Amino acid sequence: MVAARWAARGETHRLTRLAESISASHVSKNACAVEVMLALAATLAVTRFSKAEQLYNAALQLAGAEHQEVIADAQKWLAAGRVVCSASQEERDFWDVRLRKPRMAWTWQNSAELRALDTLSERLTPDMENAGLFKAVVPACWWDMALKCARQQEKMGVMAKQMESSQTVVQSHVATEPPVERQVAELSSPQFERMTKTGRERGLFFLGWVCGALAMAITVVMLPGEFVQRVLVGINHGKPAVASSADTEAWRNAKQRPFLTAPPGAASSADNEAWRKGNLQRMAAEMAAYTGQHKAVKTGLWQDHEKLLLGQSPEIPADSPQYMKFLVWLHLDPPEDEEVRKRVPRLLLGKMKADAFSLWEELLYPGSVNAAAIRHVAKEAMDDKTFQWSDEDKGRLQAMASEVD
Repeated sequence: MVAARWAARGETHRLTRLAESISASHVSKNACAVEVMLALAATLAVTRFSKAEQLYNAALQLAGAEHQEVIADAQKWLAAGRVVCSASQEERDFWDVRLRKPRMAWTWQNSAELRALDTLSERLTPDMENAGLFKAVVPACWWDMALKCARQQEKMGVMAKQMESSQTVVQSHVATEPPVERQVAELSSPQFERMTKTGRERGLFFLGWVCGALAMAITVVMLPGEFVQRVLVGINHGKPAVASSADTEAWRNAKQRPFLTAPPGAASSADNEAWRKGNLQRMAAEMAAYTGQHKAVKTGLWQDHEKLLLGQSPEIPADSPQYMKFLVWLHLDPPEDEEVRKRVPRLLLGKMKADAFSLWEELLYPGSVNAAAIRHVAKEAMDDKTFQWSDEDKGRLQAMASEVD
């Protein structure tokens, strides 16, 4: 029940710790835990593939006939996770959300979505196991053309191998011919080899060019005109920064500060302010594509930017890592309006729960612009019945809220 609740909240860092505990303890040898292990493997397959595969292999040794259904489900998700296991943590989190909500009408129009499609096209093969999970959520026209391109690449690869085999046969034949004839063959063989290699390289280059043209044709011809306009506008205004896997992992870990460098330790107000400015510069550089939105929120009122702050705008959707970083950015460089300043910590708390405390604690120092707002939200959170805080969480909230009037 606890694991199911964590899964519903998207708290994969807690599920990962549970998986590690099961793998490391004697519980993993208990046949009664097999179903839980397989369910965890299916849940973590896309975001934490190696951990999920390890758990699946351990459970498989103890599984019986009654576990065939959960085994099949785990295999299905592991196959999907295997496709994107070498992608960044940001993209794996992205695909985990999309693949588990196939009935959502995803737009596939923003930069994160287009990057994900580009990554998938590099890993797509005609015989890809459980390709249906991806096919169910991507645009139908994109899938058909990308699969056709993958088949063409596969054919060219087969042709290249056949040419290499033919070249080997010719060279072998030349080696067995009489000396007089071999002399003629030796004069022509290098030329044949150069021609074969050059032809193969040109063929592969031409294939890459054709595939690129096909991909462009999909975007310009087969998708809606509005989509093309949005892509062109996005290109003109700069490419959004991509959250690194280290950044996203830091957000996932409850004891790490989200997207930020290490704080100065037992620091003075000056040290904390320097730490804040250093992280602000880095955050502003990574989120340069959203400078306009940040400036608008910083100087505007809540009612003017409510959808943007709630993650209901197409520019920064709530399920994207950019949204989390945007809220952190607004902590480092707070809004001028008092109402917006108070609402921003509340929004981060709703997304990150106790994971937000580490950031708040670093921003509660004399002279901090948003210290009062953070303390106010900390006090409210203590009495909010929608959260279930541990004793440690309650202690941290109490310490942060202690100076509220």
